[in-house]
Amino acid sequence: MAQVMQVLPQVLAMTVADVVHRDGGTGKFSLLGTFNMIGAQAFPHVHPCLAVYVALTDGRGKTPLELRLTDAEEDHPPEVLIQAVVDFPDPTQVVEAAFSCTRLKFPRPGEYRLQLLSAGEPLLERRLFVLQIKQTGQRYTAKENQSYS
Repeated sequence: MAQVMQVLPQVLAMTVADVVHRDGGTGKFSLLGTFNMIGAQAFPHVHPCLAVYVALTDGRGKTPLELRLTDAEEDHPPEVLIQAVVDFPDPTQVVEAAFSCTRLKFPRPGEYRLQLLSAGEPLLERRLFVLQIKQTGQRYTAKENQSYS
């Protein structure tokens, strides 16, 4: 019996933000406070909330998604944050989804990865930098942000 190969969706966007809101009337998504760095005074650090917006296309029917967090060196097993199923009524449609994660624990400063998978296969990963700061409210300039993109 031939094994059926699952067609993986294509990721059009994957954005990290403080909040992702979906308007009940229009269905449109709004992203508030996009970022790629977290500043913390002490470690381990527990980050209160993080949201991830994704837009996908080329999917077929009900498609499993999984969002993971891992350290860049992959010294520790990834932490599964959320598992979900999205439905593609037609492969040409763009399907949007949002994940909200609370109380994420970062044991030390450094580079982490948010990984999006489907059926165990990687689709895309985003780098997330967790930096030690001296005081709350320390700001980063656009030039500093660009050096990490």
